[in-house]
Amino acid sequence: MTPIKLYRAMASRAGHGDSARGSRKPNVLFIVNSLEVGGAEKHVVTLLNHLDTSRFGLHLAYLKRKEQLLAQLLPGRLQELVCCDVQRGIERRALDRLRRLIAEKDIDVILCTNPYSMLYGSLARAGCRAPPRLVTVFHTTLLESFKKKVQMFLYRHLFARCDLIVYVSENQRRYWRNRGITGAPDCVVYNGIDVQRFAADALSDRSGELRRSMGFDTHDYVIGLCSVLRPEKAHGDLLQAVARLRSQGIPAKALLIGDGPERANVERKVAELRLHDHVTITGMTSDVRPYIGCCDVMALVSHSVETFSLAALESMALGKAVVMSDIGGASEQVIDGRNGLLFEAGNIAALTGHLSALSSESLRRRMGDCAANRVRELFTLEAMIRGFSQRIEGVLAAGSPSLGFKPLRRT
Repeated sequence: MTPIKLYRAMASRAGHGDSARGSRKPNVLFIVNSLEVGGAEKHVVTLLNHLDTSRFGLHLAYLKRKEQLLAQLLPGRLQELVCCDVQRGIERRALDRLRRLIAEKDIDVILCTNPYSMLYGSLARAGCRAPPRLVTVFHTTLLESFKKKVQMFLYRHLFARCDLIVYVSENQRRYWRNRGITGAPDCVVYNGIDVQRFAADALSDRSGELRRSMGFDTHDYVIGLCSVLRPEKAHGDLLQAVARLRSQGIPAKALLIGDGPERANVERKVAELRLHDHVTITGMTSDVRPYIGCCDVMALVSHSVETFSLAALESMALGKAVVMSDIGGASEQVIDGRNGLLFEAGNIAALTGHLSALSSESLRRRMGDCAANRVRELFTLEAMIRGFSQRIEGVLAAGSPSLGFKPLRRT
């Protein structure tokens, strides 16, 4: 049985949502590039799992058949689940399927994730007799290639036709406004996480045992990085910093939590820096919490794409001080010197200096406590779901959603 058929079978046993609803409620169609492992994709799954189904009828179409996150969708919540089997570019067959879905399910709002899905959503609604509202959630700030920059220039015109653009940080909104993404209403809804699930007291008291099983001694200074192994995540920067720390007599080791297409290159870098005995790669794991719990400090050293890292929020909620490259909304997550440290992306010397400072147990404990408090105060799952619910209803009400946004106070 294919993953999508398995999900539908589970949904059928669970009652398949409340499709037999009596009163009319807005139907929202989410369109996402794929369900592969990634922050934007995880964000979609979280919204679908937690939006109130008594307020919205939920539907999902994913363009490409990459389905690692499909099993994380809770059964019985979606009215419809469709894979468009797009291979590349714009495919007429996929557009026709989306148009049928919009018509048959009486879709009121199309909620797209990032520009490629927005392109499909825009073209699909253009062929509808009663076009639904179009909302685009944008997760990207810096672009890593010339090709993507050219694509973004072309996408600007589509952004202007949206009924609402949702950014995930204020820095990101300011960045794209300054680069011509204007003409449509916009707002900021911060990413949020389940702070109960990512609470320090939820960690197993066996973290010491797990730490030893991965080859780390009690005196080792373990630096974690939790992300898919992709080029923009710049794992090599952290490896260089670890090598420099060890040359300074600091017993630094790295725990890379995840897997991905860059693994072979990362392993070559480990060999080049002679860090064989000092770096562990976990591979893909369904629960990152025990591994984060094994680390003394967490790092996020991305060069691009990163805008409001869920991995950083999860680490902070678990009481870990975080060292982050200052891109996207990093400065809205981390108050430099208080609950973590920021550095210019690619600056290995600055990264090494920050990690050296956090080899002090008392400093990283103090920053970790502040980090956990900040997430609990500002970046909860409940706040994110409330924000999206209000924006969807605002778009439907009069095309004039509540766009008020108060900048975060620097506590």
